[in-house]
Amino acid sequence: MASFKNDQAAGLRRLMAAPKPRIVSIIAADHTQDQARTIINLGASIRSHGNDILIVHASLTSRESSYDIAKMPTLLDVSSNGISLESALKNTSHDLTIARLVQKNQLAAPLDENKAAGLNHLLEEISSQYDVVLVDTTLNSSDLLPLKTLNENDILIQLTRAPESITSAYSLMKQICAQLGRRSFGIIVSDSTEKQALNVFKNISQVAQRFMQVELEYFGAIPTDEHLNRAAKLGRSVVDAFPLTPASQAFKQIALRLHSKASLGNPNQELLSILN
Repeated sequence: MASFKNDQAAGLRRLMAAPKPRIVSIIAADHTQDQARTIINLGASIRSHGNDILIVHASLTSRESSYDIAKMPTLLDVSSNGISLESALKNTSHDLTIARLVQKNQLAAPLDENKAAGLNHLLEEISSQYDVVLVDTTLNSSDLLPLKTLNENDILIQLTRAPESITSAYSLMKQICAQLGRRSFGIIVSDSTEKQALNVFKNISQVAQRFMQVELEYFGAIPTDEHLNRAAKLGRSVVDAFPLTPASQAFKQIALRLHSKASLGNPNQELLSILN
């Protein structure tokens, strides 16, 4: 019996010790934000820590052309139509991998149950090959993200200091919580200084806590910085092209927060210590 228990514990240790990819969905609170630029720069910043990054486009508002993937097969084509996975993955000059989840016209309404199950399984399998998966996404007509896996993992909302953006961010949280129940969200504030962003976060966090009992987490501020546009015109990330600029430093800080959360320890670390 003791031998069986020891073998069982050893197997459980191996299972628990396996790294779990971080899947982070990012939603823009208003459609004026260049979500693709944010995600590419954030991905490049996280990549600089030695992490392998997958970016998945699953947004009704963000342009596929920003990722140069408009003509590529989708992950749904892979899971449903036998298309090769290699043809649906694009490696970029930023050393990132990018994929389309589905055709853009398939994002508005939920997928049928069988297609959703197959796509969900494929995304989980692919995600296991990366340290962080960043998903550029929007809500569908059911007020949910396109896949179960995305709804169950981290959601960051990017907003600005504009009152309509703050209102939209709060509405997004209400919509998601109405479908999934109470959950936490991360907050990124664009076009602001750190001080301005913290003030926005404080206000929206207090409202979310008071009226929804929802906890928010501050991830950082992205300042207004012309170097973002200049880097984009060069086809490079701001971290690579202009590493000392305010925008570059901001993305590095957000990447550090994401990286430190992912590295804070496996969520099963306490159980591992017991098993040991």
